Amino acid sequence: MNLFIIPSWYPSASSSLSGVFIQEQAQAIAELSSDVRVIVSIWGHSDGVLNAKRPWVWPRRILWSLNQPRDLILLRHGVYEVFNPQITWSDRLPFGGARQIIDVNRRNFLLAQEKFGPIDMVHAHVSYPGGYVAALLAKEFGVPYVITEHMSPFPFPSLMKKGQPIREVAHAFEHAATGIAVSPSLAKRVASFGYPMPRVVPNMVDERTFVLGAPQSGKMVFFTLCGLTEQKGIDHLLEAIALWNPPAEHYEFRIGGDGRQRAYYQAKSIALGLSDRVKWLGVVSRENAPDLFRQCHIYVMPSRHETFGVVYAEAIACGKPIIATRCGGPEFIVNEGNGLLVDVGDVPALSLAMQKLADNWSHYSPTAIRQDFDKRFSRHAVVSQLRSLYNEFLKK
Repeated sequence: MNLFIIPSWYPSASSSLSGVFIQEQAQAIAELSSDVRVIVSIWGHSDGVLNAKRPWVWPRRILWSLNQPRDLILLRHGVYEVFNPQITWSDRLPFGGARQIIDVNRRNFLLAQEKFGPIDMVHAHVSYPGGYVAALLAKEFGVPYVITEHMSPFPFPSLMKKGQPIREVAHAFEHAATGIAVSPSLAKRVASFGYPMPRVVPNMVDERTFVLGAPQSGKMVFFTLCGLTEQKGIDHLLEAIALWNPPAEHYEFRIGGDGRQRAYYQAKSIALGLSDRVKWLGVVSRENAPDLFRQCHIYVMPSRHETFGVVYAEAIACGKPIIATRCGGPEFIVNEGNGLLVDVGDVPALSLAMQKLADNWSHYSPTAIRQDFDKRFSRHAVVSQLRSLYNEFLKK
C-alpha cells in the first residue's frame, strides 16, 4: 500500500518542533507496517511562510525558496519525504490562501506516483490546509482520504466566519472517508458543526524514547514543558505555587519551553516571590525532553484548552503522575491511576491538587501508569488503530 500523507504542520529549519508528532506517527507507521510505503509531502512549511506582520523577513524566505532543490525524494527514518519548496501567504493578501499549497502537493503527488506507483490512500493532518488539499487531490485522482484533526481550539478563530468554519474546512470533512479526532472532546466539537462524527485515534508517543526513570533530586520536582503562551495556563500555575508557598529546600518547579509570554511569566514569578523555587529551563530540544520527564516526580500543566496534550502522554510514558485541567484532551488521558484533574482557572483547586499529589506521590505506581500508557498511547496501540481504518476504507 502506498500511503500519501499531507501534513498541515511539519518540522522545518525555522520550526523544528512544529508538527513533530505528525512526523513521528508517520515514522511509526512505516516501521510497524512492512506492507505500507509511507510518503510524506513537504514543501518547507514554516520556512516559506510570508507573514503579513513581518515583511522584513520576506526577502530571506524568497531567497530560501530559490536556493532549494526541486523534485527531491529522501528516505528518512523509513519514510519517503517528497519535497518541493513553496512560498505561501495568507488569503488576506492578494493571490494568497491555499492555492500554492494545492499546486505543490499536486506536484509532490504526481512525483510520488511516478516513483512508487499508484497512491492507495491519502492521510491529511489538520483540516485546513492539509484536509482541504487532500479532498481536491482525492477527487482528481480517485483515491480515498482521511483527516486527523489536531487544532486547539477547533477551528482556529482565523478559520471562522459568521460563527461557522470556513467552507474549505467544511469541504474537507464532508468528503473524507472518515474524520479522525485525537480525543472524544475534539470529535464532539467537530460534529457540532454538522460534520460526520470523527473516529477517535489519539496521538502516539514513542515508548522506546520515553521510558521509566527515577528522580535524582533530593527535592520534589514538579515539571512543566510547553510553549509559553496564554493557552498553557502558566500564570495560573505560578499563582497556585504562590498560594501553596512550599519551602524552597524541599520543592522545585521546573518550567521548560519558550514563547511570547516568557518575559511576562518570569517577571510574575519574581513578583510572587518564587525565584527560589521556579527554575526556567528555556528551549528544550526533542532529544533532551525525555530526561527531564524522567527526572521529575510530577508533571503539571493547567492549560486553558487542549485537543489532546502530547506532553501528558509523554509524562505517563515515563511513569509520572500528572495534574491537568478539564479543558478537552486531558480528560481522555488522566484517570484515577495516573493523576488529578481540576477546572480551568481554578487556582485554589490547582494549588490543593499539587499539595495532594506531593503528599501521596509514593502511592502512584510508575509501572501501572506505564502499563496504562502502553495500552492506549504507544506506537503499537495507535498504529494498529490507523491500519484498521485504512483497511476498512481501502476495501470500499
